[in-house]
Amino acid sequence: MQDFGVQKRKDIARCNEPELTLAPQSGNAPDPRLVEFVRLLARHAARRWYDQANKESKRS
Repeated sequence: MQDFGVQKRKDIARCNEPELTLAPQSGNAPDPRLVEFVRLLARHAARRWYDQANKESKRS
């Protein structure tokens, strides 16, 4: 049998750690991770739209 008490105490200690805050790189520059995320969402939406358009064109 294992003692999980130590693990629980470690998890509780993590709750007291400060949150990560992101500082802008320069005045109005967007976060590059956000830019990449938006690109990913746009590609996903474009693929879904293309697949839907393909399905509709094959039906007619």
